[in-house]
Amino acid sequence: MGAFDKIKRRNLDFLLIETIKQIGVSNYSLLARMTGINPETVRYKVNKQLSKYGLGVQVNLNHAELGMSAGLIVVDAEPSKEWLGEVSYLFFEGKVIGAAKYVGLFAVPFRFKKKYADVLAYMKQQKEINDFQVYDSKWMRYPSFRPEFYDFDAKRWNVDWKRVEMTMGESGATSTDVNREAQVDYFDIKILKAMQERPTVSLAKVASEIEANPRTLRYHNSEHVVKGKFILNSNVRWKRPSLEGKPGEVMQVLALFKGVGQEGVVHARKLMNKVPFTWVEGGSEAGDYFALLDVPIERLYETTRYIEANTEGVRNNLSILMLDNMRSRYLYIPEEMFDPKRGWTLPGYRQEMAKVEEGERRQS
Repeated sequence: MGAFDKIKRRNLDFLLIETIKQIGVSNYSLLARMTGINPETVRYKVNKQLSKYGLGVQVNLNHAELGMSAGLIVVDAEPSKEWLGEVSYLFFEGKVIGAAKYVGLFAVPFRFKKKYADVLAYMKQQKEINDFQVYDSKWMRYPSFRPEFYDFDAKRWNVDWKRVEMTMGESGATSTDVNREAQVDYFDIKILKAMQERPTVSLAKVASEIEANPRTLRYHNSEHVVKGKFILNSNVRWKRPSLEGKPGEVMQVLALFKGVGQEGVVHARKLMNKVPFTWVEGGSEAGDYFALLDVPIERLYETTRYIEANTEGVRNNLSILMLDNMRSRYLYIPEEMFDPKRGWTLPGYRQEMAKVEEGERRQS
């Protein structure tokens, strides 16, 4: 392939990736119309070529519009304890390397926000966990894939840190906490779960799998999922190590800035948005900020060095935690917590709180 053909193909790939970020990957015809690429070529690129490039599509939910409050939890607990299965509503969980510490991203229904923390407090009281911290997010954002720093032919990152330093703006969809309930039902949950598991799945396929009328699902998708903005965006992600079965080639990193105030959050956000490996970030009203990164192992040293070198003023408030990639999981919308009649549930809460109240009465 000549140099001109490579440039032409790369421009088409960039255009397709940018369009996927806007509208997702389930409608090939719409992608074709917006990019000018032949529909069959679009289908091939989405289903075959992206994975050949070491990339994949991740559907991110708009937790705020789903009536959920999101955030980060950091839990100190012994690895032998089976406490993790009791913590519901996580959409990412991982274990810190070299420490009895776990991190998780959660999105819990707004009405359960306080109860969720109470359950963790109860687990601490019962010595199921040693300690925990909850960092509520006023906003959460998924920075866009940065194709300018990715070598599509070699399927690897090619980062020029001088160009990184020149990065000025932010791109990517943001979910802002709205603190309200949402009208979501059984069919909406099924659609969202299917799209997260298989971003290219058709509604007809989902209808067949759950034995529903396709017209019913089309109605729920257009009137609830789309109009309700339940899907925040479809982001392109670097997934080569997992696609090729080489998890040791990526290091998952949590950068946590605690108690830096709103000016510190702005500083941290500008910094972490320059780093092309950041895939999610969030900030709280209390002045905390966190970012999760998937860093190629060969870029780990220079990435952490870049972060530390640019945190003047907030460095003492920064923790960088390395996560065990073999013990991390990306989770989908927790359909098992949704009751078709009652909506979202928090099983076991009343029983656990009754035990807490009984213990308090005895102590008094």
